[in-house]
Amino acid sequence: METKTNNHVITIPLEFRIACSLYKLNPREVMQIFIDHATVYDWVSEDYSEGFTEASNTIGSYIVDARRILSGCHCYRHCLDSAAITYSGIYDLAQRKKGYAKAKRRKSLTYIDELYATMQRVYTCSDTFYVEKHITLELSKNFIVLCELNNCYPAEYLEYFMNQISIAQMEAKTGLELLYDNFTMAFFMKIVMGFGLADDDMTDYNEEDIIFLLELEDLRAECYHIDSLEERVAVFKEFCQKRYDQIVNQN
Repeated sequence: METKTNNHVITIPLEFRIACSLYKLNPREVMQIFIDHATVYDWVSEDYSEGFTEASNTIGSYIVDARRILSGCHCYRHCLDSAAITYSGIYDLAQRKKGYAKAKRRKSLTYIDELYATMQRVYTCSDTFYVEKHITLELSKNFIVLCELNNCYPAEYLEYFMNQISIAQMEAKTGLELLYDNFTMAFFMKIVMGFGLADDDMTDYNEEDIIFLLELEDLRAECYHIDSLEERVAVFKEFCQKRYDQIVNQN
């Protein structure tokens, strides 16, 4: 599954496909939830807001890894001073100690609308992102502004997001004395538990799914004596791949 947009080809990683299949999630829906919860407000805020913080921090991590700088954004070169003032309005809201995050995030939309209206697009040619011929993602104004502010294509954020998702990596680190701060994976697991999903989209596991989850729990116990992270990852990858192949063959 891949798409070409803005001279970038986005490939759906196997580990992401496996994770979505094992937990009966639609990959498009997972990506859309990520898009909908990434905001400029939460990107600069130090306060925690469930889902919003994880999604926005994922983008922040990519920007740091890619060494993008806000001062070099191309889309506001024609109005850099006014854009800086508008952006500072969001920053001031995020740093304000008083008030609820939900209300401040809502208020920040006024600034987002202004940034969206005044930018000259370079990296987001459309509000719609095509993943497949018949599958599309709707880019929010916040997501588009985050792209243009940091000179990033939507494909970059989405590919980075998907590459952080791995059931094998998460399970392999369980029980080891290792720092596990993959907030992107934490965001994915929130979706597994129902975050961002409509009530009629909640996962309904069949008998085979439940057996797999129980066996996964048993495998954690069996791997307790294995100290090597690499060995653990290999064990869980093989286990998850086997279940994924069964699901694919059933379809």
